[in-house]
Amino acid sequence: MKTKSRLQVKASTANRFREFSKKNNSNQSETLDLILDFFEKNNLSPFETLVPSKVSLEQLIKKRIDAVIAILKNIEKTQTKPGLLMLELLMEGRSVPKLEAIKKEKVITPNEKSREQLELEITRLEDLLKATKKDLEYLLRNVEIKGNTFGADYLKLNIPRTEFEQFKIALKRTS
Repeated sequence: MKTKSRLQVKASTANRFREFSKKNNSNQSETLDLILDFFEKNNLSPFETLVPSKVSLEQLIKKRIDAVIAILKNIEKTQTKPGLLMLELLMEGRSVPKLEAIKKEKVITPNEKSREQLELEITRLEDLLKATKKDLEYLLRNVEIKGNTFGADYLKLNIPRTEFEQFKIALKRTS
């Protein structure tokens, strides 16, 4: 048989707790256990306020991702597409040389790229962008705001140290 203990609380608090237990269809001991488990599992304290709520933090992250996407689209519009358009215009403006002249002029300088090479480069960069975006979203999902009683709040990244090191190595490779 389980032993029971009594707690000293105000009568109004005890009544509120009984009503809360009834609403959730559980007895008082189970309800109190669940409440304590919730606070411990989520690393929360009832004495601290949650400065930014999870919803507002999620909205902030989405805004920042949208800003990154806007920057990348701007780069694509101002750098990639005009260059490709200029190459297409140059190619259209040329007259078609004879077959013998093509054989003689087959040597292409390394700075000139064919349309296929440019398309491959663009798809590679788009894939890299998608992978980077996916990694950024993963990191942002694993960031937690920690309240500090005596100083400024700070951010905690909830991933293993080895995984963090792998992100750093991958970032160095791509740059």
